Order: sequence, then structure tokens, then C-alpha cells
Amino acid sequence: MGYTHHDPSDHFRTTQPHAGITMKDNFFLPGFVLLAVALAGVMCTAVVAASGHYEWLATSVAVAVLGTITGPLWFVVEARRVDRVDEKMAYRRRRQAVAEARRARLGAR
Repeated sequence: MGYTHHDPSDHFRTTQPHAGITMKDNFFLPGFVLLAVALAGVMCTAVVAASGHYEWLATSVAVAVLGTITGPLWFVVEARRVDRVDEKMAYRRRRQAVAEARRARLGAR
């Protein structure tokens, strides 16, 4: 698939522009990693609380909370970036269609 930074949507193989976007646009990967860290933090919190090592409880809760907040926040920021890229690509396609229509109109005269 190559470098997908400038157009993360798959316009050629599907009618749904964001189908499989997490596979094509690898900028979503840090969000998934942060959610995995949050899950590990929750599990560590449960283990630390059950085993009675309360000196690690605050650290494991902090890791779980920060991962839970920053993971979805990363997805929101990336989704907004993808929307901006889609708007930019749609504008370019409209501008190109207008230019082609003008050329066709001038050629018909």
C-alpha cells in the first residue's frame, strides 16, 4: 500500500472511504498501544491490590488512567486529521472537475 500519510482513505477498492483505515493508516497504532498499556495497568492494579503491595497501587492506577485517557484522545485527534485530509482531497477533486468542465466547454466552441 505504500506511504499513506497524504491520503489515508482507500478510494479505489471500496465505496466506504474509511473501511479498513486502521490497516492502511498506521497513525492509529499509538492509540491501540496506549489502550493495551491501559489494559495492562488495570490488570496490574488488580494484582497489586490483591497481593497487598500498596506501594505500587498509585503507580499502577496512574498508568491505567493515563492510558485510558490518552488512547481514545489519540483516536479523536487522528480521526480529525483524516477528516481534514478527506476535505482537502474532495476540494482538489471538485477543483479538477470544474477545470475539466471548463476545458470541455472551451473545446466544444
